Amino acid sequence: MSDVSITGVETYLVANPWKPWVFVEVETDAGVTGLAEATTHDKPRTVAKAIDEMSNFFIGRDPFDTESLWLEMYRDEWFSKNVVNTTVVSAIDMACWDIKGKVLDEPVYDLLGGPVHGTELRAYANGWYTDTDGEPEGFAEAAERVVDDGYDAMKFDPFGTAWQSMSRKDQNHAVDIVRAVREAVGPDVDLLIECHGRFSAGQAVEIARELDEFNPTWFEEPCPPDSINSLAEVARKSPIPVATGERHMTKHDFYELVTRTDVDVFQPDLMNTGGITEGKKIAGLAEADHVDVAPHNPQGPVAGAIYGHFCTSIPNFRIQEMFQTYDVDWVDNLLKEPLVVEDGYMQIPEGPGYGIELNHDVVEEHAYTEDKVHTIDLWEQDWEKRAVEKR
Repeated sequence: MSDVSITGVETYLVANPWKPWVFVEVETDAGVTGLAEATTHDKPRTVAKAIDEMSNFFIGRDPFDTESLWLEMYRDEWFSKNVVNTTVVSAIDMACWDIKGKVLDEPVYDLLGGPVHGTELRAYANGWYTDTDGEPEGFAEAAERVVDDGYDAMKFDPFGTAWQSMSRKDQNHAVDIVRAVREAVGPDVDLLIECHGRFSAGQAVEIARELDEFNPTWFEEPCPPDSINSLAEVARKSPIPVATGERHMTKHDFYELVTRTDVDVFQPDLMNTGGITEGKKIAGLAEADHVDVAPHNPQGPVAGAIYGHFCTSIPNFRIQEMFQTYDVDWVDNLLKEPLVVEDGYMQIPEGPGYGIELNHDVVEEHAYTEDKVHTIDLWEQDWEKRAVEKR
């Protein structure tokens, strides 16, 4: 399709107190480099090593051949649908789209069909409740600050370290947290309730019915992702719309969600589910069933920029998750031109490709080392503070 060939790949592991970021640069003989992110919840060195081990699939190939590259990298790995493999496929795919845009001197969203939603996208805040001490009053104060920062939508997990079920006392406490946030921010702010796959179907339905009075916008990942049946039951019985998909890999999993559940919002994570090439197919599946797409994005600023280009190109985009405002204080320095989030809207970077470049000095300054940072365990006490030490 072009005269460009991939000649090499570099990975960069960067530490933060939530999860280590993995950034990827794919090099070409045209002097153009494609940027991507390959962050998973854990195992950054495993992902980086897998990129190197799978480089025979893409070194020497034309980066414009995204469909055939995707097919071969997925099909030819015998255990294809595991998060390490799909994350590698995602990274190379997304880097290739950046290369295409730079070679053609076009933003990626134009290559994907144009900016259906313009170049500013509504975002919701996450990562804002790290100093609440797990109490309703702390959540309320933090939520007020989020509104002061310009957001009119916010996501939070009020359920502590719950797994499968909750005691009546803990359940009442979680309800009190949601009540306090609603009273603090008023009726016009979207509250997105995060469960992190904590509950059995019966417990999730019970909680959803209790929270309904606070008019949440959605009830996210109520059950572990390994049970479609449980998820289907919750989606059928919950009075709150159900969102899920961050731990579902490729269009095959999302086909199961479309055909077997009444889930209202899909949340694919492009860094893990197959990149832009697969993301467009997932969005198409969702659109055919009138399901919205609100991608999962607890990742770094490279992912944020990629999502901007992807989200504006799909008709059924709903809202974009952003940690940017409440991340480490040096997050804006990771890119030469930082992402801009203003009044609750993310501005899609200008320029060819994704319109971004890594600041390698900052990447090197915050290089990941095993004794420097770990991935937060969502079932560990005080996990939400994002700075606890492993026991």
